[in-house]
Amino acid sequence: MATSFAKPKPIQNGEADQQLQRVETLHQQLKAEQARAQELLARLKGEEYQAAAARNPPPPKAQDWVRDPKALDKKVAEFRKRAEKLEKAAGRKTSTLDMGLPELKAEEREIRDLEARVSGLEGRVRGFEGLPPDKELALMEVEKMRKELEALARRRDAMFEGLVEGDNGI
Repeated sequence: MATSFAKPKPIQNGEADQQLQRVETLHQQLKAEQARAQELLARLKGEEYQAAAARNPPPPKAQDWVRDPKALDKKVAEFRKRAEKLEKAAGRKTSTLDMGLPELKAEEREIRDLEARVSGLEGRVRGFEGLPPDKELALMEVEKMRKELEALARRRDAMFEGLVEGDNGI
């Protein structure tokens, strides 16, 4: 089986110089890219990166996802579906997947404000712990505690007066 090659077209002197210059430029760019890649590889193999990687190893599932990109694609699709379901359940108008950084920061601020409000309300609710669920019984319990507090305050004042009078007699 004979292979025939087309006869190369003669290259003009100026055209050859341009092609040579283009090849030289590409060669220089490749050398620079190779140097950057080797520098990155050296950093990744360095102690600092290895120590950080040892402190924070990826979970076993993540390692499986890295080995099998199709599994990772399935997980991404699954998480997107779950996020959409949660957003629908929360009655969101826009998806967090479509939000930009400013919108996400505003959303985070809103969530933190809500968390602070919930925390304050929980503190107020804790003040009612131990009270009966019936309003009338709870009011009676509060009144009983108020009278007990007043009695303890009178006792404290009497003890203090006794101490002061006892010091005057010395």
